[in-house]
Amino acid sequence: MGNPPEGSHWVRESRIPRHAASHGAECLDQLMIITCYFGVFMSAQHHLDSNTHFESARWSRKEIGQILLISLIFVAACIETDIYLPAFPDMMTAFQVSEAEIQKILTWNFFALCLSGPFYGPLSDAWGRRKPLLVALLLFLVGSGVTVLSRDFGCLLFGRILQGLGSGGCFTLGAAILFDSFTPRKALVGLNHLNSIVPLAMAGAPILGGVLNQTYGYRSNFVAITAVVLLSWAFCQIFFKETLPKKQRHPIERKKLKADFSRVLSSFSFWQMNLPVCLLYSGYLGFLSVSSIYFVIELGVSKSVFPFFQTAVLSGWLVASVSCSWFLKRWGSVRTLRVGIGIFAISLLGFQLSYWLAPRNPYWLTFFMMTYSFGYNWLQTPYFGEIMGLMPDIKGIVGSIVTSFRLLLTAGLIGLVSIFYDGTLNSFALVQLGVALVVAPMIWLRERNRGESDTPCVEVQISH
Repeated sequence: MGNPPEGSHWVRESRIPRHAASHGAECLDQLMIITCYFGVFMSAQHHLDSNTHFESARWSRKEIGQILLISLIFVAACIETDIYLPAFPDMMTAFQVSEAEIQKILTWNFFALCLSGPFYGPLSDAWGRRKPLLVALLLFLVGSGVTVLSRDFGCLLFGRILQGLGSGGCFTLGAAILFDSFTPRKALVGLNHLNSIVPLAMAGAPILGGVLNQTYGYRSNFVAITAVVLLSWAFCQIFFKETLPKKQRHPIERKKLKADFSRVLSSFSFWQMNLPVCLLYSGYLGFLSVSSIYFVIELGVSKSVFPFFQTAVLSGWLVASVSCSWFLKRWGSVRTLRVGIGIFAISLLGFQLSYWLAPRNPYWLTFFMMTYSFGYNWLQTPYFGEIMGLMPDIKGIVGSIVTSFRLLLTAGLIGLVSIFYDGTLNSFALVQLGVALVVAPMIWLRERNRGESDTPCVEVQISH
């Protein structure tokens, strides 16, 4: 068993890093960010017809401006979860709180985001997208201002709750706005742009936060968040026009709302696709979570080198996002999906074998998780289109439930892995294997009965 690096801040007795909050933030950050453009894909994809062939997209200035506006909304929500991670030690000193207390900055924000998500969907279906979005951004902006001005920890937590309530609207409404604004063809192209912007924001925010913290102090991170949210709110106030026509809106009726939620929650097809997507996603984030402890402490990987391992896993995701569009043009959704399932299955088997046979080799573990993330990306892409296609008349509610459920389920499984962490990857490997045993028959049944499915497979053919 490797020894901790000299001069590090790791607490050997509990086997938990002193800066465990930063580690947890990393997981929740990527969880919420990737969920953001998962939702975008769902809405953009659900109206694609299986026999439709699209030509290359040409963008007007208005459409380019709309994509940039949507990107700005997403980036604002992305950076609020991780730009301040490098400042955690300074914040603990400033507020005189423990490692457990500082994590509340994340958890309270996280649960506020989960709770707010289901409400923005039906509200936007009834009132349109603009009003709920402006309210969400205003909550986000007020919360950000509170964090900047806070002088005690309780006030800071209150600001983080408001930020979560607001950023939940950014994530949820972004999906519907993308679909409302563009044809399915252009929505897919726009998705590719977002798939490039969002991961860059995810990767760059902690670096920016570290520079700000060292130069101006931890509070400068919250100032940066406030500035970006203010810019987003101002641009939306001035330039964002309603994207959901009045004739397509559905007034809020409690009985109908209850019936709509019951309709989604009681759909076998919904859970048959949503459970595999959510559970397998937890394997991706679970590895990012536990590897930051296991690689550095147990395997002796330098803390300056470890980010490259995580970058490798993220690169698998990014390559899949870019290449998926190209293969969708030439193969269609069914073939792309099944190739993704194959790559994913081989990667999962390879990871299990490499861990149990060579548990101290970080290179093989990282390689198979890199291909795992690639295969998963190709698997989830068509499935999200089909999920939204199940009930296109209540896509806001469907998107809200999917987003919130994924956040809660993934957080729960990551917590389970963390509770049983014992200095090895045993807990993660066993949870990953258990998840695979649960979802494998669900995917097999879905693909076997595809011809009999109540939702036709989405075929996407985009020719030049």
